[in-house]
Amino acid sequence: MKIDREALKEILFKKTMGCAIQHDGWPCGTCFFAISKELDNSDWQNVLLIRGDSKETELDNLPKDREASYEKIMRIAALNSIDTNF
Repeated sequence: MKIDREALKEILFKKTMGCAIQHDGWPCGTCFFAISKELDNSDWQNVLLIRGDSKETELDNLPKDREASYEKIMRIAALNSIDTNF
């Protein structure tokens, strides 16, 4: 599966009930972690890399399989996601 930056941004926006306070309209870490206890720091660092405000060299806990982490985030965020029509 190809990483789709805009699809990730949209589903996280919806899942966090409209949190778009950080870089380029992305949710904050607090709202990201509130989505599920299954999400961990390596998933968050993957989001930071995907959204483009952090470089790979600045992150110390990237997942070994970034695509699997992306798929995990998308799967969890899609569960019981509410379309808020923002």
